[in-house]
Amino acid sequence: MEILASAQDILFKQPLAIAGRVLSGQCVLNVDARHGRHVVHAEAAGVFYRGEDGQGMKQDIQAMFDWLPQDLLGAWREVQKMPAGGARNALDWVLWQLMAAQRGEPVYRMAFLPSLRPLLTMVTLGVDEPQCMAAVARSHPCAKALKLKLSGDELDIERVSAVRSARPDVTLSIDANEGWSMAHLERMMGVLLASRVALIEQPLPAVNDRDLQGYFSPIPIAADESLQTIEDLDQVAQRYQVANIKLDKCGGLSAAMLLIRAARERGMKVMVGCMGGRSRAIQPAFIAAQWADLVDLDAPLLMASDTTPAATYADGYIGFDDTAFAIETSERPWWANASPSRGRRAAT
Repeated sequence: MEILASAQDILFKQPLAIAGRVLSGQCVLNVDARHGRHVVHAEAAGVFYRGEDGQGMKQDIQAMFDWLPQDLLGAWREVQKMPAGGARNALDWVLWQLMAAQRGEPVYRMAFLPSLRPLLTMVTLGVDEPQCMAAVARSHPCAKALKLKLSGDELDIERVSAVRSARPDVTLSIDANEGWSMAHLERMMGVLLASRVALIEQPLPAVNDRDLQGYFSPIPIAADESLQTIEDLDQVAQRYQVANIKLDKCGGLSAAMLLIRAARERGMKVMVGCMGGRSRAIQPAFIAAQWADLVDLDAPLLMASDTTPAATYADGYIGFDDTAFAIETSERPWWANASPSRGRRAAT
């Protein structure tokens, strides 16, 4: 197996403001791999609030070069031992694709799916002045579900009311990105109910979410930053009603499939989201999201560039043509001329 790892800076169309941060772009990880004649690709955004970026994830991949087994199943087993994060997510997806190609079947069949269906996805609005957020909401006339980033300040009430007034037709969710206190949550509840908000995502800092234990919320609350891997699930299930599963957090499609099942066993609804990236980055999440109740895979809509083939967005739904999951074949040893800055592991 041959692997190339590289880091790439990509930009948002517009800076995305969330609680406590403004994101202008991302440094993502790109992985290209070849096994026999089959060539596959992966992209991962990593978990920025855990300090991950493309350069660091590239180093994580390079650290695997000397001891990653050449057989696909052996390589997959070793990848599952990596710390959860973007590097493991990318390698996991590479191996899913290569094993599917080896078996001569579409990669989604390995997830026991006969086909892939378009999915209703949320479209994210960054924190801004209330009327600016309302204008952005109107600029997505085909969206059927919007997610508002909120900051925890006194304008949150006006932001929710303004967007609901601008778009009375959509399903509305809010995401505080750990930016609220318990007092702010209780203060906001009236306007959230009046505005028919369907979901509250990560209102409190993960270190303080014990305050949600025993709290009755008339609106379901989703764990995002509080739910990194399956090890967090037992505690999360006592405090939240929805599990927001992201492949960069949990370590890839393999881990996500286990986490989805475990969340359902604990009576939780499942949401599949993403940490950003372009269409290539959300392909494995799109497979996982076939099993989800809620989907938040709009990242490519927010980016200034995209990979090819790109996801399609129509009437509020994200989809991929089957060609997006087709495996390339090549006889050319493309790794031999790779720049050393990209990283290389050649067949042995």
